[in-house]
Amino acid sequence: MKTIDHKGSRLNHRKDSLQVQECVDITPSEDRVLTGFTGYPFAVVLRLRVLQIVCGISALVMGAVAFIEERGRLHLGLGMPAGVLTVAAAAVSIHTSRGFSGYTSPTCAPPLSLFRFLGPTVRVAVPLTILWLCSVVLHLILFVFCLGSLFVSPQNTVMAGVLLLIAVLNLAAIALVLRIDCRYDPD
Repeated sequence: MKTIDHKGSRLNHRKDSLQVQECVDITPSEDRVLTGFTGYPFAVVLRLRVLQIVCGISALVMGAVAFIEERGRLHLGLGMPAGVLTVAAAAVSIHTSRGFSGYTSPTCAPPLSLFRFLGPTVRVAVPLTILWLCSVVLHLILFVFCLGSLFVSPQNTVMAGVLLLIAVLNLAAIALVLRIDCRYDPD
């Protein structure tokens, strides 16, 4: 079917889709406006996981530099194990997330199903929870060490500030993902 546009030239069949065939109402319904997004926000969680991986790699590099600068003391060098654990935990979380594997019904009894946000099965949830707990503890300790280095050691001020920022970003990302998982888990 050939049509004529407003200038009088002919459009072929592929360009016919440029014409407005029907007006579709795209305004959200009232319940959609009140409740917001109802599905699991996998894209947001994936972005936060990537942020955690970037923060983990940055903490690893800055921790190695601090370890060399402090002549082998594991003070600000604590960023190395914190970074490695963060990268490992985020990678396992991405691999086992419901975006890649789909929804898995809970395999544990009702009292334990409260902890479903930790992982799809008990076999995955226990090691993943241990990884995240170790990562959080190391980042909290690194946070305290960085605050101390900011006031005590003036030569490590920049390194302590960067590691402090990395620790805060990582802890915030962990808290946001935990909030999303607790809020949007269907069980």
